[in-house]
Amino acid sequence: MKLYYFPSPNPQKIQFALNEIGLECEVVPVDLTKNEQRKPEFLELNPLGRVPVLTDGAFTLWDSHAILAYLGDKTGKLWPTSAAGRADALRWLFFLSGHISPSASDLAFNRIAVKVLGIPGDQDAIARGERALPGVIQILEGRLASSKWLMGENFSLVDCGYGPVLNVIDKAGFGFAGYPRVSAYLEAIRAREAWRRTPKLPGL
Repeated sequence: MKLYYFPSPNPQKIQFALNEIGLECEVVPVDLTKNEQRKPEFLELNPLGRVPVLTDGAFTLWDSHAILAYLGDKTGKLWPTSAAGRADALRWLFFLSGHISPSASDLAFNRIAVKVLGIPGDQDAIARGERALPGVIQILEGRLASSKWLMGENFSLVDCGYGPVLNVIDKAGFGFAGYPRVSAYLEAIRAREAWRRTPKLPGL
């Protein structure tokens, strides 16, 4: 297996998961700051020009949540075994991609990435992200009222999806003070050895 990687939240989800599962995988760096994701050989793997990409023999897969589900099905680890459980896991991954990640991207790019790129941030995008996040973070707060992890009492690959996104939201200045369960959840993720071993950009 090969993971095409840059230490941003979506690829981090997969490296975090691989660390948790204990699955060996060759990491192929893709430097987004040098536009290596636009090279023809990478676009053959993912025509969207985005990381992560996972190859497993002749099989190539992109989209971080599809990769998490694949790793869960392939290994049988940290992933529900029932049809209902898998549907629930996918529901929370879809919720992440549809309702949290767009706002996370607005904040992370315009408060963090722009400093690296040397360009001004889009204040409208920042305001949009700040407006959208409270409602969806409150839904997470409610979900975590009865268990430590999103899928119940046991850590799962769904948590590998949420950790890097919540981490970058926090680093981008969104306050979790009003969401004590989400804050505790994020700290529990940060305390995991697998997350500590996941490569990160400076300051993240």
